[in-house]
Amino acid sequence: MRFNQRLLLSFDWVLLLSVLALTAIGLAAIWSTTDGTDLDRYFSRQLMYVGLSILAFLVILYFDYHLYSDFVYFAYSTGLLVLLIVLVIGHSTHGNKSWLQLGKFQFQPSEIVKFITLVALAKYYSETEREYLELRELIIGGAIVAIPMILVDLQGDRGTAVTFLQVYASLSYIAGIKRKHVVVIVLTCLLAAPAGWMMLRDYQKGRIETVFNPSNDPRGLGYQALQSEIAIGSGRFFGKGFRHGSQGQLGFLPARHTDFVFAAWAEERGFIGGMALLGLLLLMSLRLLKGAREAKDRIGSMMVVGVLATLLFHVMINAGMVVGLLPIAGIPLPFVSAGGSSLISCFVAIGLCMNIRMRRYVN
Repeated sequence: MRFNQRLLLSFDWVLLLSVLALTAIGLAAIWSTTDGTDLDRYFSRQLMYVGLSILAFLVILYFDYHLYSDFVYFAYSTGLLVLLIVLVIGHSTHGNKSWLQLGKFQFQPSEIVKFITLVALAKYYSETEREYLELRELIIGGAIVAIPMILVDLQGDRGTAVTFLQVYASLSYIAGIKRKHVVVIVLTCLLAAPAGWMMLRDYQKGRIETVFNPSNDPRGLGYQALQSEIAIGSGRFFGKGFRHGSQGQLGFLPARHTDFVFAAWAEERGFIGGMALLGLLLLMSLRLLKGAREAKDRIGSMMVVGVLATLLFHVMINAGMVVGLLPIAGIPLPFVSAGGSSLISCFVAIGLCMNIRMRRYVN
């Protein structure tokens, strides 16, 4: 395989290094909190997932991104079919029937379908030549996002289902949405809020209520939030040191290698380590924003903005969750939390953005 020299010169090494640094932090935190426990298999698996993620990243880079947009509706249809298959033969984990068993490993199709949906919506919106979207286009765009979102919600994974909403919001904004349509959407959401609350399960309502007062149920729904806050606070400025965090090492902090990996890292590395991690996420975001501005066409710009919005939404929810400002939603921290589905899909998304940047001057 041969690359055009211009493509190599356009490669964003700062973006790649920031992503690799985040991945290294994740590996360090996973090793620190699982080594010597019954969770020690997660580190070796994560190493394998890193290798597969880098391979997927390189494959995505090789082909022109317009090829993906040309065949995205086929990929979108296939993704919906896979989500339907998961509903029938999927494997349940923590009450969510959202996994497919692949030998000894599990894969969560909703993670990659989320980014396929993003490309499909960008493709549809980019074909409109008007300054603002019409109501019909907003409805069709909403349907493109709503169908996979509903299927994921039926799997019991409402946390992942919610992440589809920002795909619709961010791309609709970039494509151009009239003020009156924004007002209609906001009013519709407000009117539907009571019905949405009634549709929540009891434990989901409890998680939301626990945000306001976690001490009401310190051994139940408030346990994770309280232990996370203790872990972050006890790390102070410089942290307790590698493999010296009591909450992470002794197992008081649940999901310390997945959803609450930021709390485990902050306990060992303190405020400095936590800010370094957030700084890398900020650097990654700034490079993606630069790539969106420099994209040579509308669809490229929209895809990068969609990826940026998706990753930032994950960061916002995860960070808010671990400090007790948002309800626990089971949303991983991109590139840092353990899990192959999330890591591979994030590298694929970054590969797509790098692909768009590298071809911004190619005819």
